[in-house]
Amino acid sequence: MGLALFVMFGSMLYRKEISSILNVVLAPLTSFVGNFLITVLILAVLTGIYTSIIQKYTTNWELMAKSKEFQKQLKELQKEYIAAKQENNRHKLKQIEKKRAEVMSEQARFSGELMRQQFKPMAYIIIITLPIFFWMWDYAPSEVVIFPLIGTKNLTHFFIHIFTFRIPYWLLWYMVCSLPLTAVIRKLLGIKSTM
Repeated sequence: MGLALFVMFGSMLYRKEISSILNVVLAPLTSFVGNFLITVLILAVLTGIYTSIIQKYTTNWELMAKSKEFQKQLKELQKEYIAAKQENNRHKLKQIEKKRAEVMSEQARFSGELMRQQFKPMAYIIIITLPIFFWMWDYAPSEVVIFPLIGTKNLTHFFIHIFTFRIPYWLLWYMVCSLPLTAVIRKLLGIKSTM
């Protein structure tokens, strides 16, 4: 994870160089398919595949299931607590509070490891994905395309622009392609949700 952070911040210093190196591979792809949006679609599929595979093989799914079990137990205890409160059953309320404290204590012991499990795949994914985004940012053509529902837009103009937070239309297109495709890929690979 430390390596991923080092690579991430280091690569930002050399963003232009990294995107020019990647352009050697991706410019011919764009020329071959004849459309930058199709190239972004292909990149969304590729990133969806490798992020799903990385997540599948770097996540401790037993630990993730344990976390869901804790959440389920706490939800059930909350229901019991509400019922006991309505009945004004103080003895049962004390038992539920004691049980809830035990579950929360056990969950707290797992929380650090759970956090590591959620960030571990991200470390690998960032190393591979950042250069692709650098390339798209630097080489997105300033061309006008028709987006469904929002009309004619320039790919390099910003869909959202709040202070320094900017989302260009090509990134919006990437997200529109990536989210459903990644969901399908995850389903095909049998990857459960980590949420």
